[in-house]
Amino acid sequence: MAEPSGLFRSTDEHEDEEREEAPRSGLPIKRIAIVCAAIAGVAVLVSGIVYGPTVLRVLQQSDVELRSPDQVGAFTLDKSDDAKDTAEYVRDAIATEVNLDASVGLIYKDQAGSVILVAGTARVWKPEESLKDAFAVVADDSGGVGNVHDVPAGDLGGTVRCGVTTTQDGDLTVCGWADNGSVGVALLPGRQPADAAKTILDLRQAVEHRP
Repeated sequence: MAEPSGLFRSTDEHEDEEREEAPRSGLPIKRIAIVCAAIAGVAVLVSGIVYGPTVLRVLQQSDVELRSPDQVGAFTLDKSDDAKDTAEYVRDAIATEVNLDASVGLIYKDQAGSVILVAGTARVWKPEESLKDAFAVVADDSGGVGNVHDVPAGDLGGTVRCGVTTTQDGDLTVCGWADNGSVGVALLPGRQPADAAKTILDLRQAVEHRP
């Protein structure tokens, strides 16, 4: 009897050939796992490069201590009840908006007049944003702080800026600093921005201390 022709081969033989000829699709499980692990490793590396320095600065500056010296150069701490009430009012508003953990409100006086200073500590991840929020509080009814510009931060680093806001009594100079462990803002009536920049640096140096 003649052998069966190709048209009449068994179904099993067709299936075997189809399995042999069909291309393999997808990656093997082990290769998928390796690729995923490599992607995850790259993500961790990139995250460390981008966020590592910020985390390190936050940890280094997280133990800031605030002091309230009676004398800072030509400035004397005003301990009167009126001064305390005014400073505390401003302090409460800024501390709430910027989410400060601990804060002080102080008024210093010299021959040119008074300076209201608010300083607080916190883990500050975005110092520039925190300083912007603090400026917005003190100029809430005055249309904001204009002419904002950076000034040299000195040994303590971070961001230090000064600007001017308009009040019913005229222009009011505002200066402040922010780093990864603290935020401070000073209201300096009757002072020009150039003089105010030196004042905020002197007051910051006296108030902010790191271990």
